[in-house]
Amino acid sequence: MNNRTIVLPDDELEKHEILKRIAFKFEKGRIYKELEVNEVISSSGMVDIAIVKKELIKGKYLLKDIYKGTFWLNRYSLPENELYKLRFLKETRDEFN
Repeated sequence: MNNRTIVLPDDELEKHEILKRIAFKFEKGRIYKELEVNEVISSSGMVDIAIVKKELIKGKYLLKDIYKGTFWLNRYSLPENELYKLRFLKETRDEFN
């Protein structure tokens, strides 16, 4: 990514694309400390690291051990069935706007 500051969009499909790009910056099988996760997110040009980290966890791109405070990559992208739902909701919403 370039040096622009990026804010997560409200559109779920657009948000997924940004989170997916960030997820690809993490190595599969590696355990990350919170500071390392923050650095990866920050290097992506994101403005609010806490919100992005929360969204990465909510989307299950990253998993967190709450006792150790460590993170690891779970997946690079949403499963196809979840993407289908997001596309369907977006198309439905666009029809009514």
